[in-house]
Amino acid sequence: MIEGNSQVLKKIAITDLMVDMYIAEIIETPNVPMPKKRKGMIRDSRIISKFVEIGIQQVVIDTAKGLDVIDLLSANDDAGKQNKELFDDIIEEKLANLKQQISTEYQSLTLEWSNAKEIFKTSSSIVSQTISAIRNGDEIHPGYFDEASKAISRSIMRNKDALTWLGKIRNKDNYLYEHSVNSATLMGIFAHAYGLESNEIEQCITGALLHDVGQAHIASEYFERAGPLSPEEFAQVKNHVNIAVRLLEHNNDISDISLKIVQEHHERVDGSGYPKGLKNSDISLYGRMFAIVDTYDAVTNKRCYKEAIPSSYGMRTLLELSKTNFDESLVHQFIKCMGVYPTGSLVRLDNGYLAVVIAQNPLSPLKPLVNIIYNAKSNAYVKPTMVDLGKAGSTTKIVSYEDPKDFGIKINDFMPEEMS
Repeated sequence: MIEGNSQVLKKIAITDLMVDMYIAEIIETPNVPMPKKRKGMIRDSRIISKFVEIGIQQVVIDTAKGLDVIDLLSANDDAGKQNKELFDDIIEEKLANLKQQISTEYQSLTLEWSNAKEIFKTSSSIVSQTISAIRNGDEIHPGYFDEASKAISRSIMRNKDALTWLGKIRNKDNYLYEHSVNSATLMGIFAHAYGLESNEIEQCITGALLHDVGQAHIASEYFERAGPLSPEEFAQVKNHVNIAVRLLEHNNDISDISLKIVQEHHERVDGSGYPKGLKNSDISLYGRMFAIVDTYDAVTNKRCYKEAIPSSYGMRTLLELSKTNFDESLVHQFIKCMGVYPTGSLVRLDNGYLAVVIAQNPLSPLKPLVNIIYNAKSNAYVKPTMVDLGKAGSTTKIVSYEDPKDFGIKINDFMPEEMS
């Protein structure tokens, strides 16, 4: 291992390369062609397959920027208890680092990006480790979730767009873990905007991180199958709520607010939800808020069996469901806090260009920071150009949402540190 200048480099075999690792260098192999781009974050398993196909044998990863091999250990592998203890030590070290990020002062997306990446990665690891612990009958650590929640809340205060963006770079094979973290981020944004007290916000985030831990005891195929489930299978899926409640309700370190979110995230105000069929105000404020967040994240992110829909279309879905399933007032408040043009959405400008929304403008929601990438008149990509629509003197306006699939545009291609 080589350390220096905020890098922690490790040479690994290509067979150990995984999505969410950061390549610092590709080791040259005789008579093997090298890719044009030799460093960056791995976000697509097809890239790894391509490396194997052309004969690359080793790479150097930077574990300060992406996953380490050790991050992938679980409590149910051959090393068992030793690996779990090692994993706990690593999580505690990472949480100690996050505790040092105590500032809540606003800072630019560029500055918050590295903080947010570490928070997202650590929080995903905590959820993953907890699922493994539950499956093996081991104890879980509520304190890990509390510290992660504090870190998420502080990052939102510094710049909510950083974690929002990271929630869009997802690996469909890690859906459970990453959905938990991203929905926790969205719940934190919503709770901040709603005006909850800081301790309530953190408990909301903790509840969101824990909301699906009951899936640890449900066959994963039921959550990944494209086709319909039988009534018996669906009954098992619905039981993940009751399982989670049983796992958590007698733990004194789990707050009532967090437990309410776990209990009620599938309840619906018209009584059509489960497990209790609660209606309206019988569902707590926190449960009604998180039901909206949970649904929005589920429909706007890729699953094993379905493609994601654009963020703007996700908002339309919420508006449609607000007539029946959700608290209509809360839906409108959620949409307002996420932005008229959500971060990561594709929009058409009045000059005929298409742009990706990079960051919100708190003072002018209709004028976010955008990255112009495509000429819709000539149907051609253009050199990416960052434009602040809220800047004094700017006359360019957004005229509509667009679906990236209509133009063959992959929004994640315009993320920082992507390996194409």
